[in-house]
Amino acid sequence: MNSKIFRNTVFLIVSFFVLFLAVNVKASNVGEIINFNVDPAYDAEARSQVQAILVKATGGLYFYVEKKWWDLKTQAEQNTILSYMDGLSLEFSNKIYPTLTSIYGYEWNPGIDNDSKITLLFESINSNLGGYFRTQDEYSKLQIPDSNEREMLYMPIEKFGSNQLKVFLAHEFVHLLVFNQKNRIQGVVEEVWLSEARSDYASTILGYDDVYSGSNLQRRVGDFLDQPGDSLTEWKNTKYDYSVESLFVHYLVDYYGIRIL
Repeated sequence: MNSKIFRNTVFLIVSFFVLFLAVNVKASNVGEIINFNVDPAYDAEARSQVQAILVKATGGLYFYVEKKWWDLKTQAEQNTILSYMDGLSLEFSNKIYPTLTSIYGYEWNPGIDNDSKITLLFESINSNLGGYFRTQDEYSKLQIPDSNEREMLYMPIEKFGSNQLKVFLAHEFVHLLVFNQKNRIQGVVEEVWLSEARSDYASTILGYDDVYSGSNLQRRVGDFLDQPGDSLTEWKNTKYDYSVESLFVHYLVDYYGIRIL
């Protein structure tokens, strides 16, 4: 077999298995336990994997939480958390999803996992973070071995019950939207500061900053006033980086309108 025929044969075989796996993915069921790959740089214990259990599935979201954390909760505590998840799911489906997709476009749906639901993994992450998104999850394991092969967001488990969690969810959701619209469809990789600027403005779009006291915007303004000379484009993932890009994008939208995003 010559090299050209061999390469074509390998390509067809790989393509067949990718397609076969994609069309045979089944919806997850409550109680399912999965070992997810996570980012050790963001995980509070620097882990690369977290065992999680699916505790709720709603119309648009899967709620996975760290199993060891969940198992330590009493039944009453679990019920309170599940009730909070119901509220967060309604906020997502009724407000976050339709509002942000109308501005940024849609996520890849049904996506890499052939499932229209978005996976939320609640894990113990570094205290200075509100969540994160891994682009590698949007690729097959044949391309990136530590992919979770899902449209997936990573959320801080310690924030259950906090009003901040909807802000964090909106922020990370924009990353998912922009990945599809920019990386996957257009083949464009954004600079980090610009990607974070778009995501951070989500709280203002959704009206979460309308009450200024205690808002995400107030925190950004305070951090900016503490260190106004921080570079806009040199990204070190500090709160000062977030403050300068947040105020810059607020200025842009105020001056040019929402289409600038």
